[in-house]
Amino acid sequence: MQNDFNAITVTVIFVAGLVGFATGRVRHDLVALIMLLVSVCVGLVRPDKAFSGFGDAVVITVASVMVLSAAISRSGVLMRALKPLRGIMTTEAGIAIVFAVLCGLASAFMNNVGALALLLPAALAACRTAQVSPSKILMPMAFASLLGGLVTLIGTPPNIIIAELRMHYGKPAFAMFDFAAVGIPLALAGTILAVILARLLPERISTKGEPLLFKVADYLFEVVVGPASRSESLTVEALSNVGKGEDRLSVLAIDRGGILLAAPGPQRDLLAGDIVQIEGRAPIVEAAMDRFGLTLASDTDDDLLEAAFLECVVSDGSSLPRMPDARKELSIAGAALVAVSRRGRSITGALAHFRILAGDILLLQVTTERRVEITNRFALMPLAERSLTLGAGGLDWIPVGALILAIVATSIGLTSLSVALVMAVAVIGLMGKLPGNAYRDIDWSILVLLAALIPVAQAFSDSGAGEHVANVLSAVGHGQPGWVLVAATMAATMAVTPFLNNAAAVLIMAPIAANIGIQGHASVDAMLMAVAIGASCDFLTPIGHQSNTLVWGPGGYRFSDYARIGAPLTLLVLVLGTALIDHIWG
Repeated sequence: MQNDFNAITVTVIFVAGLVGFATGRVRHDLVALIMLLVSVCVGLVRPDKAFSGFGDAVVITVASVMVLSAAISRSGVLMRALKPLRGIMTTEAGIAIVFAVLCGLASAFMNNVGALALLLPAALAACRTAQVSPSKILMPMAFASLLGGLVTLIGTPPNIIIAELRMHYGKPAFAMFDFAAVGIPLALAGTILAVILARLLPERISTKGEPLLFKVADYLFEVVVGPASRSESLTVEALSNVGKGEDRLSVLAIDRGGILLAAPGPQRDLLAGDIVQIEGRAPIVEAAMDRFGLTLASDTDDDLLEAAFLECVVSDGSSLPRMPDARKELSIAGAALVAVSRRGRSITGALAHFRILAGDILLLQVTTERRVEITNRFALMPLAERSLTLGAGGLDWIPVGALILAIVATSIGLTSLSVALVMAVAVIGLMGKLPGNAYRDIDWSILVLLAALIPVAQAFSDSGAGEHVANVLSAVGHGQPGWVLVAATMAATMAVTPFLNNAAAVLIMAPIAANIGIQGHASVDAMLMAVAIGASCDFLTPIGHQSNTLVWGPGGYRFSDYARIGAPLTLLVLVLGTALIDHIWG
């Protein structure tokens, strides 16, 4: 009787949690914490076990992958990989293939959102150069980042969770490349289909001029007017006339003794000591400097305030959409909101009362030293650097080498994945490759969600609720072959994932799927693999996964565009994935 009561209680908690996840009115991590606290209060989770999830290997592994992914993104390895491929990136098909493949490869070994965010500025630059609409390029990149995560154990958190859950059923955890036999064919087929289908989308953003809707040139420079100009009368108009056509310079502002003169008139004289902010291509700016005897502000000894524009996408985990006056909050933090773009349409009018949404592109003006702080504080994803960067960063192989050693150590059985990855983090830390704010590379909301749900999921299993649900579903599928159960499980996981965090979807669906396999005499491994694939393949909405959200604004996509490409892709994954899982793990 007590077990039945516990099963009913924990089922109610899970249903209420699902409603909380689906509505989005409360943060996902807070919903998970409330589920945990209620479970403790009703006696489903012992108080001394309430926070055991924070020490679980899954949480440690996911945190380590986040830190390593950020270190690899700073290493310059991915950007170096683009150099030999520049000759291919002259056509729409070439750009789409190069960036989709690179996103998929990178996502197999680092956080998929991190890989996409790292390559996105380069993809936009390639689109500008080749005059290709980014709406043809960015969605395949986002989908490739999701598909690439299917290939390895560390490719995505659902794989890590599934690997650990396997041990609850009398088997060792999945190894590093156990996912590859199913993941590689799916990633290849899915990426090819996404690239082909994206070419059928309308050009949501014109190929003419800037694909991003803000008319911001490739570079913003600050130059100082010398004490003796080489021109008798240097005016804003004279400086603006350097270059021809679209290559002409634009004078944005003048800093005169600390007083900012924005949008100066063409006849305004430029005086010695003025700091002039101009936009244009580097060769044109260099010509103007030679002609008028200007110098870069960064070359002077003065302690100058260097503010530049920063384009960022609002992630679905950002706090800005929940703020009644986001512009004021940004201002307090040290960033000025200049403009907003939403789904390919510029926003005009007063920004003070404008409600920011996930997927919006924000044009911010912020000092260089505060960029990292602003983007981390508000969970923003930078698109491209718009200020002058003198010299390129060096190539750093240490983070990549540390990750490779961790993978090798795990693959040959020297140690567990969690220990190997923590050791890799320690190594790059000892080598001085972790910045002082390295903890900001961790998405703490994901870790809190995982740590809170792990004890609740265990209570769900211990109460027998998962077994009861599995019995009902198994009865429905009684007498059906194993592949039918695999397909149904994958489809169900795909259906719930857009309304949940994919990690939460795995913690809820995996025990049920495993029990269905046991009751229906199907392979538990096959059922767990079906959950892993289903939780990682959310192609139907722009808000189901951060990778989808990241390209929503820059690509100018409409909500329905995701289903137009994502529905055929989902069907492909469902059919091909079921066949592969049944053949390999059935």
